[in-house]
Amino acid sequence: MISLQFIDLSYNNFSGPIPNVGIFKQAPAASFTGNPNLCGSEKGISLCNIKSTTKKSRENKLIISVLVPVLSFVLIATLIAIFCIITRQRSKDIDEETTDTDTITFANIMNATENFDEKYCIGKGSFGSVYKATLPTGQIVAVKRMKTTSTDEVPSKNKQSFENEIRALTEVRHRNIIKLYGYCCKESRMYLVYEYMEKGSLGNVLYGVEAILNLDWATRVNIVQDLAHALAYLHHDCNPPIVHRDVSINNVLLEAEMVPRLSDFGTAKLLNPDSSNWTSVAGSYGYMAPELALTMKVTEKCDVYSFGFVTFEIMMGRHPGELLTSLQSSSTSPESLVLLLKDILDQRLLPPTDKETEQVARVLNVALGCTRVSPESRPSMRTVAQELSPRT
Repeated sequence: MISLQFIDLSYNNFSGPIPNVGIFKQAPAASFTGNPNLCGSEKGISLCNIKSTTKKSRENKLIISVLVPVLSFVLIATLIAIFCIITRQRSKDIDEETTDTDTITFANIMNATENFDEKYCIGKGSFGSVYKATLPTGQIVAVKRMKTTSTDEVPSKNKQSFENEIRALTEVRHRNIIKLYGYCCKESRMYLVYEYMEKGSLGNVLYGVEAILNLDWATRVNIVQDLAHALAYLHHDCNPPIVHRDVSINNVLLEAEMVPRLSDFGTAKLLNPDSSNWTSVAGSYGYMAPELALTMKVTEKCDVYSFGFVTFEIMMGRHPGELLTSLQSSSTSPESLVLLLKDILDQRLLPPTDKETEQVARVLNVALGCTRVSPESRPSMRTVAQELSPRT
């Protein structure tokens, strides 16, 4: 309204500063009387507190200018901290889960075995071959390569064995059971990667030249005790229970300190409480429970029988053969069993001391109960493990 020549705002109860421009600057003081809350330096009325307003405005601007960067910095720092914590925790979780497997790759295994050259083969069986592989980190693993047919197809029996091993060992955690690091299917072949056992199978050691040096009476008793605890774990602590079905002298591996590991779960069966658990015949000849061959019904007592058989073989240094039949047919008491020890124990070792004789006799007495013909009369593996636990 630049053409306005006169203005009178008196007695309107206005408030605030009078603009010092245009007609407002030109109007006399009388044009603003009757407005006690108006202020202005040029009109003879109260001065406006401009400094206070300006100072307050500046203070507000200063606070905002400080708070915004600070809050932004705090927000960014918090986000970075949260990200680092999550990343570190995730890395920790991965490390805990894959401590032994994060360095294992198929390419490393191929390089370590020179494409599975025979010079790295440490064992063969109906399933295929086992190779020793030293990885770039220095870790040593055993690799089982499943056998294929002439058309590069894996036999259905080996496929079932492959699946059984994975199913049984994925959730199993016991110091006397072999550890499965991983598995792989590649180019029509199947591979299982295990921890490496330096001494190989118990059968090789027992019947080899190292038996006298490495398998004294105390060591043999310890091996039997550990094997009993491993089977008790499978039968009573796993859900569903796992029956190994092939407990034999060759399926027990030994580490450097002669600590046993139960291995080869290719015929293992998870017992389903809602089924009858019928199965085909499986297991090693000479260790199989008699009822399994007759009824095809799998129970934990099948492993109990095989365990007893293996125990006799460990103490005798030879396959028990018909000895068990004669012992079962006679009323053998613990006292009479002690008298038989000198005839049935491994003759390559010096006779056991009095204390060792007591331990060996107790072990064989428990083993005798495990090999009873009637499965109902055999003890459970939990009872066996308790009976064989060291006594103070």
